[in-house]
Amino acid sequence: MKKRADIEVIASILRSAKDKWEYQTTIMNKASISHSQVIRYISLVMNTGLIEYSKITGLYKTTKIGLDFLEKHEKLIILFPEIAEPSRCS
Repeated sequence: MKKRADIEVIASILRSAKDKWEYQTTIMNKASISHSQVIRYISLVMNTGLIEYSKITGLYKTTKIGLDFLEKHEKLIILFPEIAEPSRCS
């Protein structure tokens, strides 16, 4: 499998939690990333305000800023389809 760029992994994480609150394990499975990757990237997207965490439930959800990021990411993929994830090129 082709190694994904950081930006693609971030987009996958945000897509995983865009519709509802999700557990870290669910995000890891939906985004097809390892445990060490989810720890590293969740920290990054939380620090940039792209995803939020509920201390009460232990769940994550993509923020408005994260949804804006995804929208812009999708527009870039349309403009440059050759850089899209392999699963998205079909």
